[in-house]
Amino acid sequence: MKLGRIGATATLVRHCEKHEIDLSVYLAMYETNDWGILEEEDCHSNNMEMFALEGHVLGKYTLTTGEDIYIETTWNEEERHTIVCFTEER
Repeated sequence: MKLGRIGATATLVRHCEKHEIDLSVYLAMYETNDWGILEEEDCHSNNMEMFALEGHVLGKYTLTTGEDIYIETTWNEEERHTIVCFTEER
């Protein structure tokens, strides 16, 4: 899946720097349609949504420090962007 522009919240970036967490590991899983710890129904919705001209998909992962993060990609015919954040920041 194409991720487009990728961004992360400042809070998450600081946390990852402090704890030496590499977000590219989680982005690589997400990019290959591994949606992390989502329910089966949500994974199915993501897989179906990927064929739409406009839409969004979401993955949920647990960092090595125990906090959960979301990776979400939103797109339309003109642009695509991906944001990574703590679940409480969404």
